[in-house]
Amino acid sequence: MQRIKKGDTVQVISGNEVGARGEVDRVINAWTIDRHNQRQGRNPNADKVLVRGINIRKKHQRPISQTRTQTGIIDKEVPLHISNVLLVCPNCDEAVRVGFKLDGDGKKKRYCKRCQAFVD
Repeated sequence: MQRIKKGDTVQVISGNEVGARGEVDRVINAWTIDRHNQRQGRNPNADKVLVRGINIRKKHQRPISQTRTQTGIIDKEVPLHISNVLLVCPNCDEAVRVGFKLDGDGKKKRYCKRCQAFVD
């Protein structure tokens, strides 16, 4: 189970965009690949998140064929490392660390370590 999921609101804690908040569009899990191009296992040191409206870079895109519709200088969202963002708790509206607990039904759920409330 992951600490940050698609649709969560996160706050950036390091880098150029410190303090900015946004919604997670995509979580990119990194895998180690063997020489036969097959997945060996996850590499948690390379996990990244794509946050809407955060970490925007400019890309120079030239026209190649009729299929490419965006050309010229375009703005593109670049992924951040997952350790550079913290989840914003919906209850206390703070950037918090996330833990895991079993709820009453015996299911594993994420909880806020500040206010002890379940996030999910």
